Amino acid sequence: MPNNNQTPGVLLIDCMPRLRAFVHRLVGDRETEKELIQEISLRALAGEGPGDEDFFLAWSCGIARHVIGIEWRRRRRARAELPIEDDGVADELCDPTACPDSCVAARESLLRAMNELDADGLDLLVRRYILGKAGKDLAVELDLSPAALRMRLMRLRSTLKARRDVSENS
Repeated sequence: MPNNNQTPGVLLIDCMPRLRAFVHRLVGDRETEKELIQEISLRALAGEGPGDEDFFLAWSCGIARHVIGIEWRRRRRARAELPIEDDGVADELCDPTACPDSCVAARESLLRAMNELDADGLDLLVRRYILGKAGKDLAVELDLSPAALRMRLMRLRSTLKARRDVSENS
């Protein structure tokens, strides 16, 4: 049973693993998480929070949501204020007018690969990598072990890569 009316420092130390997990779920990035935990800790220690451990955790999570919201707004504002320089970098990242020749070459390469692969192999690649079906589910459906499915996918990818390399070199 938690001791009521503990000092904020002791309460913060006690709830830190759960608070860190909460922040990590919201942020995902370890470095940002560390920075935000410092800010959250400072605010929690500076405030007069509840003296009960369970309430202190909920109160700290509220502070965390507030601090994370401030960080996201600051980042959005910083991105909006960045000047867009006309040095061609934006064109390299996203080319709105793709080269028709490369589109045709890619289409021809895909058609060749599709003709040379068996229909089941192509279906498997599409279901796994385009539709994002879990490997475990595919293995069950195909009555294969997960290791056998991984091997089959690896062979199919290798076949496609080899054919792509041959078509690029010719």
